[in-house]
Amino acid sequence: MRIVLISGFLGSGKTTLLIQMADYLLNRFAAPEIAKEAVGKKLAIIENEIGSINLDSKLLKGQDLAMREMLSGCICCSLRDNLALEIHELAKTTNPEWLVIEATGLASAKEVAEGIRHSLDKIYTSISSLVVVDVNRLPYLLDRTKAMVARQLEKVDVLILNKIDLVSEQEKVEACSALKKLCPQVRIIEVSAENGVADDVWERIFAALERR
Repeated sequence: MRIVLISGFLGSGKTTLLIQMADYLLNRFAAPEIAKEAVGKKLAIIENEIGSINLDSKLLKGQDLAMREMLSGCICCSLRDNLALEIHELAKTTNPEWLVIEATGLASAKEVAEGIRHSLDKIYTSISSLVVVDVNRLPYLLDRTKAMVARQLEKVDVLILNKIDLVSEQEKVEACSALKKLCPQVRIIEVSAENGVADDVWERIFAALERR
């Protein structure tokens, strides 16, 4: 089981990207010559939101995947142990090839990954992380919550700079420069999730995740 963590502030476009990622994984990494019942589900998703009502998962109904919800807490702190139990249960019951975890906007991918590594070192084959950043709101976030932005970027493998259709080329350059100062080693990939992410861009994203 390969695990991908998706994090990012509320409104960054995580869910839109998650839906497109799910479609890409189900279609591009499918192995039609292998019976599903022999290998389990190709994809499982764990969605984490703070609050009692989860609307995002409704957008994925009808997809051929295993879906889990973890509500009313954050998987990098209050629900950390619950996440480990959920992953262990998924491994036993659906045996997914890929597990994508969408974290709440408050979560740190580094802390979530450390919790998984500490509790489940024999269940997964790889674990990688990407953070989604709204390039249009980045100046505001850096001005008001720079420490939180830095916390989200710590040890992340890929940074998705989203909503590039809403800013100028100069604003994109300035955003990349600011982000590189906070996280020099991160690979930045520019997208407009609203307009759709092409398969060749997903290929670059997963190639970057695998090279971490």
